[in-house]
Amino acid sequence: MLMRKVAFIVALICWGYAQFPPRVEDHFWRKKVVLTIDLREKLNAMLESGQQGYGLYTNYSTDPITDKSPYANREGIIVALMKGFKDGKFVGYSPKNLSQQVSFEEFDSRSRRIEAGAGGGGEEEGGDMGGGDEFGGDEFGGDEFATDDLGGGVEDAPATTDAPATPSAEQGFPYLKYYRTKLRVIEDRIFDKNRSDMYYDMQYLCLVQVDPKGALPDEDVVCFRYKDVMDVMDDTQWRNRANDAEDRSMREIIELRRFYGYVTVVSGEESRTLNEAELRRQQMIEFEHNLWTF
Repeated sequence: MLMRKVAFIVALICWGYAQFPPRVEDHFWRKKVVLTIDLREKLNAMLESGQQGYGLYTNYSTDPITDKSPYANREGIIVALMKGFKDGKFVGYSPKNLSQQVSFEEFDSRSRRIEAGAGGGGEEEGGDMGGGDEFGGDEFGGDEFATDDLGGGVEDAPATTDAPATPSAEQGFPYLKYYRTKLRVIEDRIFDKNRSDMYYDMQYLCLVQVDPKGALPDEDVVCFRYKDVMDVMDDTQWRNRANDAEDRSMREIIELRRFYGYVTVVSGEESRTLNEAELRRQQMIEFEHNLWTF
């Protein structure tokens, strides 16, 4: 019981930090950092639950009798951001100029042109991006769950497995498959001289367009201020596929940093390889250690 209270207090502190960053006068050291989150990695896969169409985990949450979830959004962080953007709950900004607003109509028109230019997108590429066995497979070793979602045996798949969730999102956003593999985070790493602690002040979440064929480079399309999307993140479900006892909100998972992202940019300096990204991450950890030591 004591451990639960401690965990709850720690969570509240983290949420408080997210809403009330240190005063500028208390910034002993600060760096602008861009993280890239690969949503196909095992640790990150649950952020994009739209990739996890397995009946084992989605059937109960679509049953009106057994469904006790308080979350309105259950299709992952990407769908939640797109729906909130479409509904006008927040505005988008251009990744090239974060002071320039981008309307949903501009984003939608651009994305539909990409979809039209790709000749409909190709179902195979969308399926591969949608959580294959390599990244998002079931930890209990059940390949049989994946075959149903990829067009396998119809007789084994429950009739209601995917109908209430995935098709609605894909019908509303036919280009969704181009955005389901990566998410970009722009944040300030701040060393607070009063607390003597490193603080992560999240600024933006950015949608990244990924070419399924790998012919074109990844491109940031639209960014959202994190403080604008907090309410939507609070209302978005994070599923624990190993334990149905309790779910979490996306905001809690993001702010407690239950994800892995590699360093893409540090104060304007781009990391060109994964080895360089890891080196920059370790350098910042070492720098924080030296601040603590001396």
